[in-house]
Amino acid sequence: MATIYNIPLYGTNVTVTETATASVVKKWIKSMLFFHRHHYNNGTLIVGLGVQWTPIGQNPPADTLQLCIGSRILIFHLTHAETAPLALYQFLENPSISFVGFWNHSDRSKLATSWANLEMCRDPYDLRFYAAMEYDDPELKTASVPWIVKKCLGFDVQQRPDVSMSDWNREYLTADQLLYACTDAYCAFLIGKDLEVWEFDD
Repeated sequence: MATIYNIPLYGTNVTVTETATASVVKKWIKSMLFFHRHHYNNGTLIVGLGVQWTPIGQNPPADTLQLCIGSRILIFHLTHAETAPLALYQFLENPSISFVGFWNHSDRSKLATSWANLEMCRDPYDLRFYAAMEYDDPELKTASVPWIVKKCLGFDVQQRPDVSMSDWNREYLTADQLLYACTDAYCAFLIGKDLEVWEFDD
């Protein structure tokens, strides 16, 4: 089961798939690898990645995983899923794919310690540092996502703290949560692609 949204996001019509069903995740990944096979085959495939969790207790588990390639976004509800597909494990462990995001130092560990034990082959790129190098602006290393997006993409976004700290263990995200999650993954994809982060050696 999946819910499909077509939403305008900063000048682009984006298709969002929200699901807790493994077969839907498998189909999304396989279709993205097919449609973006040129970038996949030459090692330039960028994937915007986000992980959300509900800030309750110590070390709360990941509730959602967001993936973005182009104008397609997947939101996988980990806490409501009964299983995760092999395609997702292989996708996250693929060293030829560049996963990117913001302030994402805990994303890899959150996925690895989730019930699904989703391992990544390496830490996702934290775009703060690559943007700081590209624009010769050290302040970007500690900047907020809206600040980085404004600097790199030229448009204004909202990332409200109250939404970030909300309950992500919902069967369906609220409109504010959906916008927050999509903005995070979509802008990460755009900036990662513009910065050509696959050229960097971590």
